[in-house]
Amino acid sequence: METRLTYPASLRLIRAARRDPSFAITRLDENPAWREDAPSCVDPNDALLAWSSESHALRDDSKLSILVPREGDRSYDRRLCNRICEKNLPAGSFVVVSRPGFSPIVTESPELCVIRAAADLALKVRQGLLDKDIALIRLIELVDELCGRYSRHPSCPRNESPAYDLDPITSVERLGSYFQDARQISGLRFARQALNYALDNLGSPMETLLEMACCLPPHLGGLNLPKPVANQPLVFSDHERELVSHVTLRPDSYWERYRIVGEYNGHDHDGWNASAEDDRRVSDYQACSIKVFPARYENVSTGKGLDEYLRKLIDAMTVVEGPRWGQRVRATLASGTYQQARQVLLDTMLPPRMSDANLPLIVE
Repeated sequence: METRLTYPASLRLIRAARRDPSFAITRLDENPAWREDAPSCVDPNDALLAWSSESHALRDDSKLSILVPREGDRSYDRRLCNRICEKNLPAGSFVVVSRPGFSPIVTESPELCVIRAAADLALKVRQGLLDKDIALIRLIELVDELCGRYSRHPSCPRNESPAYDLDPITSVERLGSYFQDARQISGLRFARQALNYALDNLGSPMETLLEMACCLPPHLGGLNLPKPVANQPLVFSDHERELVSHVTLRPDSYWERYRIVGEYNGHDHDGWNASAEDDRRVSDYQACSIKVFPARYENVSTGKGLDEYLRKLIDAMTVVEGPRWGQRVRATLASGTYQQARQVLLDTMLPPRMSDANLPLIVE
């Protein structure tokens, strides 16, 4: 019987494949029939297309999660966890991942991975192991990652650095279409809830955090501001093109209605050359009558710093929305319940500190 991966092994492999150009991910329009005569993988790392020394390989004490078509096909290998494959999975539930030196492997698609993660998080909530709002934040962040231009580390998603400047592996639209076709799959309702808050093309976990702080509802630590578009090229008028030095600009976040740009400047923006480029970008935005609000980790990794950043955005948006709107949003910003929820958002999304040993881990 062929080896077919399920969550969390499926997510582990997809993350590894996104980060390494030696992998190829091929989508399958129709769910493939089970290859009853195909040999199963003897070494779990063969199923992950991993050499034993690589970061996404399994440790000897870890288990590989696999799908089987029927109850009687369960494996009792101590290194395998079995899940019975549902008969009602919609088309698009699987992809093939290939890599030179390994046999290709069928694994659950990014869309099904989200539903599996949702079921896993919902179970932890029911068991009292995880707060429901933290679970939802975790799930939204996973959707944003898969729809975004970054990928968490496959085996240490919270502790190790992500990879950046990647093509998205799915989109909010594709996920929505898949969820619409899905029926009676554990985790589906929770996955649909998370999708309501997701955004395409975010470029890093910190960009995701800032977008969440702006746009999530207050009980999740956000201010319920309108969603921006992320990392999409601005369209210049003929006059603006004469004023700017860049051929194109892709702001991290752009609110067209307000002519506002949010930019997160990470460590790759350190140094004279990077600072000069940041100045050029700001100058070009200003030439187009766009207000730009840069952020750095030290500015937005605390409640106080994030509060100051959000106040600037609110003030700029109030010019368009009017003073009553601004008063209402500032009242939310000042409320104790919101500030408590915002701290939960920060603690959930930021890299761990020594004092974070008991925080729930990022979805993996």
